[in-house]
Amino acid sequence: SVDAIVALKARSQSKMRLTSMLGDTAREALVEAMAVDVLSCLLTHPEIEAVHVISGAGWSDGGPLPRGITLWQESDWPVNGLIQAYELMTEKSAAEGLLFIHADLPCLDQEGLSAVIEASAERHAVLCPDHADVGTNAVLRWRDQPLPLCFGNDSLRRHQHAADVAGVPWRIVRQPGLSLDIDLPADLDRVRRGDAPIGERTSAWFHGYQVDLTADATQHAL
Repeated sequence: SVDAIVALKARSQSKMRLTSMLGDTAREALVEAMAVDVLSCLLTHPEIEAVHVISGAGWSDGGPLPRGITLWQESDWPVNGLIQAYELMTEKSAAEGLLFIHADLPCLDQEGLSAVIEASAERHAVLCPDHADVGTNAVLRWRDQPLPLCFGNDSLRRHQHAADVAGVPWRIVRQPGLSLDIDLPADLDRVRRGDAPIGERTSAWFHGYQVDLTADATQHAL
């Protein structure tokens, strides 16, 4: 069995590196749209049994997140940082396989998730790099594997090293929907011009805010 675990940063503090291109309203709307697309994709995958979400301020049970997730509030737990949030959620899941996945993957699709789960056969951990092959956007780890999470700077190399040190077999899965994350203004353009279909809510955000970074790199969505 596999459960997905997602951490949502406080809405007002999310994607601050986009402030040079986006006003606060547009930025928070994008964060929400991507989260809804990612969670909806996870909820509808037949091999994912449950989706656990730990959230910072600005997210609530009555908010825009899709029904079916199990939502935990970061303020209720002694959490300091992304990795602690992810590890705390492992205690809330009874699944053997744990998929830690970021919420800024607007092109995530069923094919990519199936590829990750398939690659985990024979008790392999699975690492999903970002488009630069430097960061890690998702990790599937079996419960009995002593593989620490190493999200942050240069995380792909650090995850590989940690798995080797722990004697955990691992595989890499590269899929457009798992690699195309949005952190910087250039990532907006990369996703908008990419080959992978964009999730429904994020696509609506691009149309609604009329973001066209290729035509004008200084344009703000207000």
